[in-house]
Amino acid sequence: MTYQIPQNVRAILTSLAEAVFPVEAWTIQKAPPKNDQLIPVVSPVPWRPAGAAPTLSTANFEIATFLENLFNNDAANVALSPRWNAIRSDPTQYFKNRTGQSSAQWRAGRNGLLPATKFGVFEAESSNFAFVTQAADGTLKDAVSRVDFYEKCWPPLVAAYQANQPKDAAGWIALRDSLRSDQLAVWPATNAVKSSVFLRQFTVDVLNACLGQKNSAINDPVWQRAVLIELGENRHCGNAYTEQQAAKAVATFKNAI
Repeated sequence: MTYQIPQNVRAILTSLAEAVFPVEAWTIQKAPPKNDQLIPVVSPVPWRPAGAAPTLSTANFEIATFLENLFNNDAANVALSPRWNAIRSDPTQYFKNRTGQSSAQWRAGRNGLLPATKFGVFEAESSNFAFVTQAADGTLKDAVSRVDFYEKCWPPLVAAYQANQPKDAAGWIALRDSLRSDQLAVWPATNAVKSSVFLRQFTVDVLNACLGQKNSAINDPVWQRAVLIELGENRHCGNAYTEQQAAKAVATFKNAI
């Protein structure tokens, strides 16, 4: 069964996404892209209707659906996280020796090795596992899947929204800043994921959704590239140039200089 983000959380994520990556405000204040300078040339884009303000925003990128797709395709972390936690708790549980020695016996026979062992690739400060939660005292971290990570955030996120009730862009920006600085009383310090850690991960996922990184929630390739088109950026996933296009670009560059 596919994962679905609760409806009340979906609405919060949609508005919070614009606060962490203000596409709408940026597009309104910038000049239209020069579509004829892109390779290949792009037709007039649907988010810039003639004679009206641009309509592009993070809402066009279906952030909640994009997250759901990430959750449903996270089988690697779902399978791997329990093993990482098991090895961290007992790093030598899979130790095998041809002489039949236990891990402790083998280590005792070697100078400089302490009896205790540690799963060194999973230190609390490392980033070797994508998603971790922390114990109440902050000293112990568990590897988790992406959905487990986010599910720890839904209840305090809803509480933060209800406590602040942002009504406009400024209100959402204020909520964003409070999340970023761990300043919300309704987001307990003992929660398995701090609000700042949630916001950092959410920002990364929003950027991936909006910057042409194969957003599976959008089918139209023009909308996939919308922010990149506004930037005048030709590089994007799946793009390739013919020799003729490359030669034309070189000739244009030479003429310009």
